[in-house]
Formats: sequence, structure tokens, C-alpha cells
Amino acid sequence: MTITARPGALLLAAALAIGIAADILLRAVPPGIGWSGWILLFTAAPPALGALLGKPTGRDSLVAAFCSALCALGITLRDSGPLVFLNVCGALTACGLLAARTASRGLRRTSVYEIIHAMLVHLVHAIAGAGFLLAHEIAPVRAPASPRRKAVVSVVRGCALAVPALFVFGTLFASADDAFHTIAAKFFDVDLSTLVSHAALTCAVGWVSAGYLRGALLADEVPAPVTLRESFFSLGIVEVGMLLGLLDALFLLFVALQVPYLFGGAATVAGTPSLTVAAYFRKGFFELTAVACLTILTLLIADWILRKEKPRDALIFRSLAGLTLMLLGLIMASAWQRFFLYLGAYGLTELRVYAAASLAIMGLVAAWFAWSVLTGRRELFAGGAIAAAYAVLIALTALNPDALIARVNLSRIAAGKSCDAAYIAHLSADASDELMGGLPRLPSADASAVARNLLRFGDRVADPLSWNVARSRAFAAVQRHREMLAQFVVMPLSTHHTQE
Repeated sequence: MTITARPGALLLAAALAIGIAADILLRAVPPGIGWSGWILLFTAAPPALGALLGKPTGRDSLVAAFCSALCALGITLRDSGPLVFLNVCGALTACGLLAARTASRGLRRTSVYEIIHAMLVHLVHAIAGAGFLLAHEIAPVRAPASPRRKAVVSVVRGCALAVPALFVFGTLFASADDAFHTIAAKFFDVDLSTLVSHAALTCAVGWVSAGYLRGALLADEVPAPVTLRESFFSLGIVEVGMLLGLLDALFLLFVALQVPYLFGGAATVAGTPSLTVAAYFRKGFFELTAVACLTILTLLIADWILRKEKPRDALIFRSLAGLTLMLLGLIMASAWQRFFLYLGAYGLTELRVYAAASLAIMGLVAAWFAWSVLTGRRELFAGGAIAAAYAVLIALTALNPDALIARVNLSRIAAGKSCDAAYIAHLSADASDELMGGLPRLPSADASAVARNLLRFGDRVADPLSWNVARSRAFAAVQRHREMLAQFVVMPLSTHHTQE
């Protein structure tokens, strides 16, 4: 008996290869070139298999694959933990967008609702699709076979049946008798926990990959989701207009209260009783970032539920929403002003960098909302918003946040301000060049702490799959300047230079 495979067999083989590659490449810690290689393999699988199956990849999906590849490159370039995490999330999200084929339109002209619906459908495919792949796309087609092939198939089946039984009974005999255990250990010197770990990771990733590939290449295109607006959620211009009008009044009141701080700067904050720069930033920046996010979401939902029964309805909505966005711009300006005041007073940290990046994304998305939704091109909003998020992530990776943090904080010394050496000493390998260059400017105690932490980059990572550019450069720099770093470590201690 022979088995004639359908296209599903090709996907199953590819999924198994991806699972094996995951077991080899994703065990490398810290993440490095191994993780990047697996992400590139996972990203390239749908386009490559699609070409073999006569299902070419669309332009929008290729753009998503390009974004995933850039995120994978970021893992090889940078050592910062938060940045690596964001790049992994960005790569996997791009892979989801690559597979999320919506009916009749590409990703650039698909609504937020449709993209979320398609992503959820393909999440279900990834979880359960492998079962359908095995049950339907790899159903065997029986054909006459020679007696020799029948015998081979029978032997293979017999071995497959015997292996579990031999394993169970052999394990019991080894537990019952020490002599049998000694003989079995000589022939089967295998760490069972390690074997199970490798098998579990390979099977889990292979299963998800099989479902993912099936959803991307063999399943039907995701149909447009049922529109519920007209049945349950539609509202007239009176209700929506009142919502936006009252929001505009609230925003206007807040902006009016912020005008003295926007134009007065640090002097106004300093002249306000019981208000410090730290309190001004901490009690406002993150809240205003949340306001920006919620405002865009509210406007998007308001546009979706609005029944535009008359041409003036759309005009009223655009006028009120445009005023909301103008006031939001002033609110975001207040958030940026708080950020720069705090930066000047206390320096830069990872949390402040990523908070500023999120505010930048909100600003880009708000501008794109005004250009797309308020001009009647709502279907373009989702694609542009996703592009804005990836643009900021790619810019962050290129900017090298840890190096920027070290550079900004070390520059405060020349300005006669405090520098939190204990914080910058524990930055990732991305900041090694800046930290080495700044050692002579630090007080002896701080320089000693920074140098001691820099020396940890002089230990080569044992797993070559964990190699990345930042750690490699830091290792080479430490090797070149090891004697200088050792001198800073043994310098006489002076009073610690602390930050308020």
C-alpha cells in the first residue's frame, strides 16, 4: 500500500521542521542570532510554501514579512531586554498579519474590526488547525502496492506498536532490579527529562506552526465579520454630538488650566506650592498618555456607530472630532512638556524612553486619524496605525535606547548635575561604549561600580546561538580595555555621587 500525499503533507513536514528548529534555536539564552534565525524561518514559511502550492503572497503580506524580518534583525543587533521583548512581539504580530488574509481587500484597506476578527480566526487556526490538517488535508489515498512494500509497512507498524510497550516494561524492570538497571543504563544512557523537554517543545511549536500554515495557505479567506452596528449599536448625530461636545468642553477646561505650565515651564512649577517636578511628571505624564489612547479609541467608535443619515451629520461629526483632536494635541504638548522637565531634572531611564515612545505612537495615530477617518477614508486607518507602531519600534531599535540613556545621564556631569551611576552601571551591552567613554568623568566610587559591571561583558557567551552584535562589541571592548577597567575597579573609594 502506498500513500499519495496531498498539499497538507508538505505543510506538516514544514511545521515539523519549524518545531525542530525551535528546539535547536530558541533554547539559546540570552536571545541572539538563534532567535532571529527561527523568526526568519517562521516568517518565510508561508510565502515559500505558497509559491510551491501556486498561491503567491500579496504585497501587503510581503510588507508584514519585511516588518517581521526587521524585528528579527533587532534581536541580533540589541541586548536590551525590553527592546528584545518588543521586537519578538512585533515579529510574531507581523507573522499574524501576514497570515490574516481578509476577503476582497488587503491589509491597507481593512478596518480595525476586520483585522482583529481575522487575527482571532487565525489564532484559532494556530491552536486547532493541526487537527484539521491531519484529519482532512492528509487523508491517505490508497493505491495498489507490491508485496515487498506491504511487508515494509507492516514492519514499521509493528515497531511503532512495540516501542511504547518496550519503554513501559523496560522502565518497570529497571526499577525492580539493579542489575537490569545497570545493563539498561549502558545501552540507553538518556536523560528522560531532557528527552521529554525536547519532544514537548518540538511538538508544541510544530503543532502551532501546522495550524498557522494551514490557516494561511489552505483555509478559506476570512470572510468579513457580521456588522452589528445597524442592528444594535447605531446612534444618531444628537447622541454622538453630545458625547463629543461634552468631551471637547472637558478638554478645553483642562487645557486652560495647563496654559501657565505650558508657557511658564519649570519656573511655574517651582513657584507652585507643594508641587515638585517629580510630582508634576508622575501624576500627569502617564495619565495624559492614557487620555491620548482613549480619545482615539472613543473617536473611532463614535465614527463607527454614527448613522450618517444626512450630509450634515458627517460634517458635524468631523467638526467636533477635529476640535477634539486639536485639544488632544495641546494635551499631548503638556505631556511632552512634563517629560522634558523631568528629563532635565532627573535624567533618562528605560521607563521614560518607552513611555515617550508610546506617546509618539499616539501622536502619529492621532494625525493619521485626522487624515484618514475625518476625510472619509476610514478603511485606511488601521493599516496606517499599524505602520506607525512599527515605525516607532524600528526607530527605537536603530536609536539604541540604552546607549541614549547612558549618553544623556553622563552628559549631566558636565552640566554640574547629578548622575545615577548605580542605574547606568546595570544597563545592557548596548551602552558599553558610552559607559567606557564616560568612566573618566565619574567620581571614583561611581567609576569603580560602572567598571565592575562592565567587566561582566568580558565573559564570552557559551552558546554561539546567543551571539549578537551588541554583546560581541562589548566583549571586544572589554578585552581591549581590561587593564584600564581593572584600574578603575581598584581605585580608592570616594563619596558616592547620588541622585535626588
